[in-house]
Amino acid sequence: MCMNSERYSRQGMIQEFSGEGQQLLEDASVLVIGASSIGSTLMYNLASAGVGTIGVADHNIVGTSNLNAFIHFEEDLGTLKVISATRKLKAYNSLINIIPHATAINKDNVYEIVSQYDIIVLAVNNPQTQMLVNEACVELDKPFVLGKTNGFIGTAGFILPQETPCLACFYGEEMPPEDNYGSVSGVSSIIASLMSTSVLQYLLGAPVAMKGKLFIYNCENATIDKIDLTHRHDCSVCGAKEDTDDDFDDLDFDEEEA
Repeated sequence: MCMNSERYSRQGMIQEFSGEGQQLLEDASVLVIGASSIGSTLMYNLASAGVGTIGVADHNIVGTSNLNAFIHFEEDLGTLKVISATRKLKAYNSLINIIPHATAINKDNVYEIVSQYDIIVLAVNNPQTQMLVNEACVELDKPFVLGKTNGFIGTAGFILPQETPCLACFYGEEMPPEDNYGSVSGVSSIIASLMSTSVLQYLLGAPVAMKGKLFIYNCENATIDKIDLTHRHDCSVCGAKEDTDDDFDDLDFDEEEA
């Protein structure tokens, strides 16, 4: 596969993308779990940058309520989301590979699917899926970025196993509640852009500003708050893998769902 240098000439003016940067993106693979509002914008951003392989996992079909996601059109109603997304991304950038996974991520397939990619994106609100992917990524040493929205508030974070606390450190032993909040396309796009930028920074070997942090963007008052994720040495997922480190203090706090 030969990337079109003219197509990526604008970002090629940025130091991180110049030289071998674009080749790094061409050789990279990203799995996006969730093909709705956040996943929609995020996949377009990755395709625009020239990420060579994008996997998309979702078992649902396109319904009327999914038309707030830019990747799904009215003509796609009743079509599997992964098929709808694959068509749009291939039409948008024919130089990249799109791999559809028309399945729900579960305990029987999470390791097999996650292991195929360099970095994972969680764009779903389902807590069971979040925790399954967190466990698989820690075990397989795969970085992952996550994001969600709640009305005019959105959150995004970046977890790098062996270096940062994992998602189970944040939630503790209690399973997070099921999210069922309203979604605003503009807020989803902002969170998706934060997430996709972190993915590109990681693939390019650049510093990732969100690493080990949770960013909370509140569009109602135009503020961004930042929480440093704190490692729990008793974490059932990553605690046993970590040596005691004085840089991490055990800290319990209530998360703000976004």
